[in-house]
Amino acid sequence: MVTVKKQNSPLVTQPLKTSPATGATLASLGFQRTIPLMHGSQGCGAFTKIYLIQHLREPIPLQNTAIDQVSAVMGGDENLNDALHLLCEKQSPDMIAVMTTGLTEMQGSDIYRVIATFKKQHPQFEATRIVSIHTPDFTGSMQTGYVQAADAIIRQLVAPPVKRDRQRKQVNVLCSVGCTAADVETLRRYIEAFELDAVFIPDLSQSLDGHLAGEDYAPTSTGGTSVLEVEMMSESDLTLVIGPSFEPTAKWLQARFDIPYLQSGMGMTIAQTDQLIMALSELSGLPVPAWISRARKRLQDAMIDSHFLLSNERFVIGLEPDLAAGYCQLLDSVGAQVVQVVTTIDAPVLKTLPALAVQVGDLSQIDMPGSEAKLLISNTHAAQITEPDYPVLRAGYPCFDQFGNMDIRQLGYEGCRERLFALANLLLRHHTDEVKPHISRYRFSAEDVVHQGAA
Repeated sequence: MVTVKKQNSPLVTQPLKTSPATGATLASLGFQRTIPLMHGSQGCGAFTKIYLIQHLREPIPLQNTAIDQVSAVMGGDENLNDALHLLCEKQSPDMIAVMTTGLTEMQGSDIYRVIATFKKQHPQFEATRIVSIHTPDFTGSMQTGYVQAADAIIRQLVAPPVKRDRQRKQVNVLCSVGCTAADVETLRRYIEAFELDAVFIPDLSQSLDGHLAGEDYAPTSTGGTSVLEVEMMSESDLTLVIGPSFEPTAKWLQARFDIPYLQSGMGMTIAQTDQLIMALSELSGLPVPAWISRARKRLQDAMIDSHFLLSNERFVIGLEPDLAAGYCQLLDSVGAQVVQVVTTIDAPVLKTLPALAVQVGDLSQIDMPGSEAKLLISNTHAAQITEPDYPVLRAGYPCFDQFGNMDIRQLGYEGCRERLFALANLLLRHHTDEVKPHISRYRFSAEDVVHQGAA
């Protein structure tokens, strides 16, 4: 078991951690016709919009209660009440996700009471679901905010099962912040291959997959899991947990509705994907389709092909805990060595990582020369520090110096195969032979000829 070290420095010079409200905003966009409403100052909302727009290159329909200096002192309940009334009246969304910031948390704003009072005073807006989410900036990271948003939506919206007959069995899929739109699509293909229905929480593949919307402006999210699907989660037969951070939510569903769950990590190794596929086969009673078996064989071949380059090579990872664990396990499966992991929060999964050192801190702690690592897996900010001396495989948030971030597959047989090739190709492009030149003992220079004369 590796020892997790925490940074105690009073100054962060190269931050890796991002606001939990940013993660909550991203998770909210995975639900159909939803408006994320940030209860805080305009600067908080502006930062989140710019951060996500740079990475996703998509419009982000984020609203803000615009807390100013007067509201910060006297209270911002009226701002939140007016914002809810305006959004319900003008946009009529299916759901409004109200998230706090550091300012309103320090102020002591009771958003649950404000929302309850608003619902009581305005019964005409009953069709719009309003969810309260606590995401203070001074605690947690983007991953924790993402999980808190999804968890709050589940706990506040899931209805008791009606126990009606269903033609197909249903599974819940809790997708980590490390999952891209392509990852969610891969999981959907696996589940549909076994003739099962799925409820993805959240489903970024429908809203942030880079599709061109038919309308010029959309005040709400343009796709994702509907409120009705969330309410029907209690009728599922199994919960698939993609990412260790969602395990508490799966345990709540199990305790509340007696739904068993399967925690298969990030699904970024052949063993984890095997576990996932066999669970789906057992639940459906159907054999594994031929195309999935072929995808597994292709991954086996990719592991053999890349093994000679990746095996015994040294890597450094700077990501959120879920995704860091996924890449650690992927590299370990091909015999590579992760010498250092720098992450944002102290999560339970960190103690189980196959790494030599795990540190909770910022990007300034990454030590490529000292660790003798050849490649770094992190975001664009890390690349701006280490490149061109050391290559960086882009992963996590934010990656604003490349296109197609949501089209990158990381999990499943196909995702593992593509990530192994990406790592091997990056090493290959930056490979240099460090062979010392051979100097013959019979070598002589021009000066030797001048001094000794011609023999």
